[in-house]
Amino acid sequence: MSNNKESLERIIKGIQNNQILKVFEEFYHDEIVMYENGDSSNRVGKAANRKAEESFVNNATINEARVLKTIVDGDNTAYEMYMDFTYGGHPVKKTQWAFQQWSNGKIIKEEFVDVKKPPTPEPSKNVESNLQAIIKGIQQGKILEVFEKYYHNDVIMYEKGDSSNRVGKAANRKAEESFVNNATINEAKLLKVLVDGDNTAYEMYMDFTYGGHPVKKTQWAVQQWSNDLVIKEEFY
Repeated sequence: MSNNKESLERIIKGIQNNQILKVFEEFYHDEIVMYENGDSSNRVGKAANRKAEESFVNNATINEARVLKTIVDGDNTAYEMYMDFTYGGHPVKKTQWAFQQWSNGKIIKEEFVDVKKPPTPEPSKNVESNLQAIIKGIQQGKILEVFEKYYHNDVIMYEKGDSSNRVGKAANRKAEESFVNNATINEAKLLKVLVDGDNTAYEMYMDFTYGGHPVKKTQWAVQQWSNDLVIKEEFY
């Protein structure tokens, strides 16, 4: 378990040095299952995944593979990477998360999720006052009310880099409703607020119960605004 960070760094370096098949053979479990945006079709077991990796290597030329974030927590790791490559002669530029589960020093499960970016933001005029209204709404237990009023229809929300099931207002409304229906907020104390044009952030200490269990945590929420509505929000 203690070597997972070092192994992940070697995998990333292998991708950047076009040694994908080499690191695949060294660091992937015989029973590896890999997912592309939730789909594991033809990606169960090392033999099937080797074919997929060989197909990519034989058809792709990587121009750039830049690591944006890395997370290591015991047998669970993740990295966000921007990739610029050609595949079958076609240019591809994308950002994606890769999430790994390790077993005995080998990756036994890996999930790739493309990072969907919101449309180009439109200028805003009332960002600071709207952010204050959101914060006040959280403190007063009016989370759904401020969500409906101040969040864009195309909003994408991330929890520590993961936007699974959080793309668009309808999907995020379900997540917000689930939290509201299971949580009781005892305290929501604002620690810091940052406002810079269409980009804002706040740090908040929260004391609440969720499903009957007490939770106390401090987190940052980072927003990007479009036409006075939150179009992207990340929680750390």
